[in-house]
This record gives sequence, C-alpha cells and structure tokens, in this order.
Amino acid sequence: MMLAVKEINTAKTRAMDLMCWGKRKLFAAPNNSRKVRCTVIISALAAGIYVYALHQMANTISPNPMVLWNDNDTRRIVSRDKKCAEPTWNQVQDPFPALKLDAPCRFFDRIRLLNEALIQMRLQIINKEWMPNDTGNHSGDNKINIVGAAKDNYLHQLANFSQVTIVTLPWYEQIQQSHKTQRWSSCNDTSNLVIQDYYQWTADENLCKLIRTPGMTNHGYDVIYNRTCTTEVNRTIQKQSLNVLALNAKPAARSNSTKLGYPLHYYNTLPQNTLHFHIIRHGIVTPNSVVHSRNLKFVQLGCRYTVMLNGTEKPKDVPNNTQYEEIFPISQYWGYGFFHKMVENIPRLAPFVDFLRRNPQIKILVKERDRLTREILDILGLSQNEMISGVCRAKLIYLPRSVMCGFAGVQETQIASSLYHNYIQLNLRPEKRNKVILIRRSGKRKFKYQALIEKAVKNATLDYKLDFVVFKDNPLPSFRETMRMFYAAVLVVAPHGAGLSNVIFSQPGTFVIEGVCRPPRANLCYLRLSHILGHHWHGLLSGDGCEWEVNVAAETIMLTVRQHLQIITNNGSLEQSQCIRY
Repeated sequence: MMLAVKEINTAKTRAMDLMCWGKRKLFAAPNNSRKVRCTVIISALAAGIYVYALHQMANTISPNPMVLWNDNDTRRIVSRDKKCAEPTWNQVQDPFPALKLDAPCRFFDRIRLLNEALIQMRLQIINKEWMPNDTGNHSGDNKINIVGAAKDNYLHQLANFSQVTIVTLPWYEQIQQSHKTQRWSSCNDTSNLVIQDYYQWTADENLCKLIRTPGMTNHGYDVIYNRTCTTEVNRTIQKQSLNVLALNAKPAARSNSTKLGYPLHYYNTLPQNTLHFHIIRHGIVTPNSVVHSRNLKFVQLGCRYTVMLNGTEKPKDVPNNTQYEEIFPISQYWGYGFFHKMVENIPRLAPFVDFLRRNPQIKILVKERDRLTREILDILGLSQNEMISGVCRAKLIYLPRSVMCGFAGVQETQIASSLYHNYIQLNLRPEKRNKVILIRRSGKRKFKYQALIEKAVKNATLDYKLDFVVFKDNPLPSFRETMRMFYAAVLVVAPHGAGLSNVIFSQPGTFVIEGVCRPPRANLCYLRLSHILGHHWHGLLSGDGCEWEVNVAAETIMLTVRQHLQIITNNGSLEQSQCIRY
C-alpha cells in the first residue's frame, strides 16, 4: 500500500527543518568551528537521505515482498506486510500453459506481488535460459503462424510457442463458496479493480436513439452498450456496480464478427484474468507492437488491427547491427496522437512501473521519443529507462497486453490514473476541488457557438459559487499544470476532442458533459474512459456531422450544465448513497 500523502508531507517538513537548522548553525558559527561544520554537513546529508528515501517509498506501489523459489511447479511468496494469505506462483496447464500468480488480497498488493514475481522471473530467465551468443534469424522459419488477439482463445494459441511465456494474474472471486448464488459486484471488489463505485452515464434523446438502434454507428455502439441508454440525468446520482459487459466488451465495428452482438458469456461471465503479460524470447517488434519471433507473428488488438494481420513477412527495415537486450513495448498505432498516447499507450506500462523502475536497463519502445512522452515517464518514476522507437530486435521482449482502439482498458487506466493522482498530491500542491472547466478548441471540432457557451457556463458556475476555468489548446498550459487543473475539476464541458483525455487526472465522481459528433464520425471513446474512471458522463449530440464544428446550442449546454451543477451542490446525497448491484 502506498505511503500516505500526509506522512510524506510531514517527513518532507521535518527534513526541511533539519536543513534550516543546519543553515542557522552554519551562519552563527565562527569560521574555525570544525565541530559545528561537521554537524551541519551531517544534518544536511541526513535530511537529503530522508527526503530521497521517502520519495522512493512514495513512488513504489507498495513494499517489496520476498519470493521463495522452489524446484517444483509451486513457488511460495512471502509478503513482508503479510497482507496476502499464502500467495503462490504456479506453473499451470489448464486452460493453457502459463505462470499464474494466486494472491488473495487487495488489488495494489496483488500488483506489487506480480511485479516482484516478474523481477524474479527475469533473473531466472537471464541466468538459465538466455543465449547471448545466439544471433541467428529467429523470425524466418518456413511456415509463419499468425496469432491475432481479437480471438477469445488467442492465449491458448500463443501458449503453443516455446519462445513465449504467458504470465497471468487470475480474477480473484471474493464470494465464498457458500454464497455462490450471489452475483458479482464491483461495489465490494477490492481485489480486481482500483475503483468500486460507478455511475450511470446519460445522454440526450438524439444520442440515445443512435445507441439503441442497430447499425446506426460505424463503431457498433448499439452492441457495445447493449442497446441501452437513458436520458434521465438524475439516474447518475446513484452509485452502482460496473457492468460485467464493460469488462468483456471489445470494439464492435461493422467488419468484426461481433457486429450483431457479443457471445452470451460477455454479459454474465467474469474475465478469467485481471491482467496478463507476455514474455517473448528473441524477436522483432514493430512500432505498432506486432511481434515476429521464429515461426510466430503476434498481432495485438489495437487500432488498424485487421490491416496488421495481413502478410507474414518480417519488417524489411530491421537494423542488422542493433539488438537490444531487453525491451518493453507500449507503442500502438496512432500513438503519436494525444488521446492514443494517454489512453492506449502509456497505461500499458502502468501496472508494471515497479518492475521497470527496479530494472532501469530495460528500454521502453514508444511511438515517438518526444518531450511529452519523456515527461510522462519521468512523472511515473521511469526517468532512468531509455526510450527507443522504430523497428527493434531484442533478446527479451516484455509485452503487456494491448489497449483496444478507442477503448480504454479498465485496470490499466485505473492504475495510471491512481499513479497520476499520487504524483499530483505529492508534488503539485493540489488546489481546492471546485473548478468547472470548459475546453476551448481552436482548430476543428470546436463548439460552433463557443463565445455564447463560455458566457453561459461562466454565469452558471458563478451562480453556484464555483471557479470557472477555460482550458485553451493554443497556447497549451504545461503538462503538470494541466494535471493540477483537471485534478481540481468537479465538472468538465467540452466538444469531442483530445482535451477530454485529461479527465484521467480528475478524481472519481467528476461530471463530464461532451458534445458528440453525429455519424459517420460518432465516437464514444470518452464515454468509456469517463465511465471506467468512476465519472458521470452525459452526451449531447451535435446537430450536424462536426467535421469542423460541434453544433450544440448554447441554451442546451446552459440548461444541461445547470442541471448537473444542481446535482453537484447536493453532493451530500452522492457521498451517502449506497452502491447497488448492476
């Protein structure tokens, strides 16, 4: 469990007091007072070590456990804080060959144990299985087998390749055997999710009609949301469980086999795993995280998935003279875009920051080595891990599961958001949470009536005695200032666009009002992002296609904002309401 922010701040204050005391002694001491000088130096060193140690503790998910490795297929893990009852690390064959971590405890303790197990596994692979002198072509066998992650059984297929090790953190069911008739609920599930309380998302009647009607959107939102939509804004007040479908659903474009509906188990069966991870020995990785290894081509489920499935040839631009020892790919198609970077790429490494921090020699494969990506990695405590890009050849590939196109991953997103929250609390002096943020876009997809909307939202905000802030994209505020701003938000109003990705910094329970594009450009990626972060989302459909402008009347936004502000000011009922099963 992470060190409490209050304890960190107290420790930092104490360290600063030590340094100030040393400074006073230094100025008060005569020039020849060697004893005082030594005392000052020691106090300064002690203060520095104190701050450094506490920062290291704060940046770690939780204290490290010990792993006792045995010769048999079961390895016992001993947690130093004894929060897990007999966690084990098992080699299993059913339903497919994998290494499985059984850890019956809280979510972040399970993630901590998973990181420690990966650290130990890495040492074992390097010491026993790694062949540094083997420089042959490991991707050019005669028959190439393509494994695509869109198939429900792709892990079964992947497990057939000897160069691949699958690591799983199985879904832990807290329901006792005697209560098996009780349905799962996120309300009390602290083992598989960061967030327990969720809220009903809502929309205006025009948008609800699109979601309820089959075939109205290119992305198959009628299938993804089970043709269910409500216009009753007050329904968002009640805390509720996350729907099982939100854990299982995949993008349902017209070209996919899911365009007519998901299999029945998507609606009523929990996932087998909370998280899973792939370790691949000797391979070539493309900038979209497609892996070629010996007779395997492995394509993860991301943007342009069907395009990347085509062909069996390895990339032609593989550097002949460069082979990395260990890499951690997170790059996916369109990863240079802000939404795809923040929601699809970066969250892939969030569950494994401990593993990467403690192995700074592992290089992170990113879509582009730009200043923003470097800043985000620094914030996550990964400043020592080198960024690489392009097509890469590596001896060990640590491949996290992908995040689907425009479809935020539940656990990855929640962990990333939690890490950002901890950073904000420790380093950015968070402001009072009372801001209503209006996002002003300067390019395409801006509000058609931006000036009128700004005036209406500002007046409503002042009437409810909250702070009104305009988030501008030209010029953009600094990344850290953006984090700080959205962390203090109670309501975010915006046309569809990348600026809404910043709700990942907002605290659970934030209200989000989005101007949504009409088909064929209708995209509800921020609905899913907001919902799995525990936010309240409401959609207003644009009057036209919004190629350049989002056409939502200023009066419509004013009425919607005031309706939501009324709920926010009565937030006592929100806090006191009981989470109900879906």
